[in-house]
Amino acid sequence: MRHIAAVIWIAFIGTAIADACIAAESCPDGRDTILSNGTILTMDAQDRTVNSVRIHGQRIIAAGAAVDRSEPCVQVIDLKGRTVIPGLIDSHTHFVRTAQAPGPFIAGLEAAASIRELQDALANAARKAEPGEWLAAIGGFTPVQFRERRLPTREELSQAVPDHPVYMQVGYSTRGITNDAGIRVLEAAGIHVTADGAIAPDGAGLTHVLRSTNEERMKRRFPDYMNYAISLGLTTVVDQACCDWLGAHLTAADRPNLRIAEYFWRAGKLPLRLRIQYDHRDIRDQGDIHSLTARLANATYGLGDDMYKPVRLGEQVIAAGATDQEVLEVFQRAADAGWPLSQHTIKQDEIERYTRIMEQVAARTPVRPLRWTLEHVFEITPDQIKRLNAIGVSVRVQDHDYIRNDYSSWNVGPPFRTLLASGIRMGAGTDGGVVGPLNPWLSLYYMVTGKDAGGDLINKDQQIGRKQALRLYTAENAWFNFEEHDYGSIEPGKFADLVVLDRPYLDVADEEIRHIRSVLTMVGGKVVFAVQ
Repeated sequence: MRHIAAVIWIAFIGTAIADACIAAESCPDGRDTILSNGTILTMDAQDRTVNSVRIHGQRIIAAGAAVDRSEPCVQVIDLKGRTVIPGLIDSHTHFVRTAQAPGPFIAGLEAAASIRELQDALANAARKAEPGEWLAAIGGFTPVQFRERRLPTREELSQAVPDHPVYMQVGYSTRGITNDAGIRVLEAAGIHVTADGAIAPDGAGLTHVLRSTNEERMKRRFPDYMNYAISLGLTTVVDQACCDWLGAHLTAADRPNLRIAEYFWRAGKLPLRLRIQYDHRDIRDQGDIHSLTARLANATYGLGDDMYKPVRLGEQVIAAGATDQEVLEVFQRAADAGWPLSQHTIKQDEIERYTRIMEQVAARTPVRPLRWTLEHVFEITPDQIKRLNAIGVSVRVQDHDYIRNDYSSWNVGPPFRTLLASGIRMGAGTDGGVVGPLNPWLSLYYMVTGKDAGGDLINKDQQIGRKQALRLYTAENAWFNFEEHDYGSIEPGKFADLVVLDRPYLDVADEEIRHIRSVLTMVGGKVVFAVQ
């Protein structure tokens, strides 16, 4: 019934927009749009909940003001009590890489709760595939999410997709599984596959699959992945702008990097805002630990527009294996050049290393104004939190453990509640879509409940409130991009990036959080997604 109501409501919106276009001649400055009669979680500094928001052009001009339906040049949309939130901002993704993966996008993979649902998702994706094209699911899921608590068998994959090769891999394990069609393709290429469809973790299978795609196929997949994101309510994603799929044996020429994303940007076809972090691993001369110097000399911070621009360095800033002195030198160069910086850290010893190096930089150059961060911080200690706070370095957390598996080598985390209680500045992201799923509602569910994809409580005593979690995905993440005056909350002067939800986030049962979707997503006042 809720879905039918949503369809009727969106049909009404479509009629209203058409009426506004017809009347455009009588309103030369355009009509204002008012969303009224809703539960609008503004996420502003006062944490207000209002019942209306008024939009003129790309920006919000009022929130909570009285609505006069007789006013000329105004289009009023009745929300019928629905919840509205600011557009969600994911502060840490590998969006571009996943959007360029081989094969059609497999919608429903992240939400599949059984092998049968996974089979349906694969079969639906196969209908979009060219003859012989691979269907690839590289990370972003876990055996724990399926009712059977296992991966599909070769026979189950072949039953779902008999005519296309299928490749499935848990995270970065490179332990792929395939179907009958995949076995035939891989064996013809000299790649060994066992009788049950298992592929050796030497990266040969993954490499072959990754090389099967081409630019035109990437351009077909990319819009599907963007549309999936906006259907979840994501309006901004911060991409790490890199890099090889771990374990694959690719050359620099195999990596399209940002070329496909920039194609859609230049064509004006990005429906969501893409923010770039320059990762060391996308630099061609990675053997030189000073290659960051060339990046700093030849890249302009913030160059771009409202839809696409670089916002910081990271998550890897220097080549693996660098000494502490080399890391210090590179970090100091970034600080001197005034660049925001984010550094990957998961385990306690990693966190300790980079905290100590950042303390040395901060003793010479204040880093607080640069809004530096440590990423992930699953094993961060109270002492490390205190020291980071003292120098003004913040943290951004991700939800890897929602799909925790046998390859997760760190202690369960992050300690959400401990971090919030400390007062340290904090943002959130998914690390989608290999290490984690892109769906932010799965991340919000994990932060609120401490439960993984199988419903098991694994992050005990570190749960946080629903509004606290939502704030990490809205106002806080806008701050890390130096865009807090334009995005992250619903208040006058900011861009009208907002999402109408299909169910009330604050009131539904915990398990329903995972199933929340958008019925209407707006970016800069423009409807980019609506339930059909």
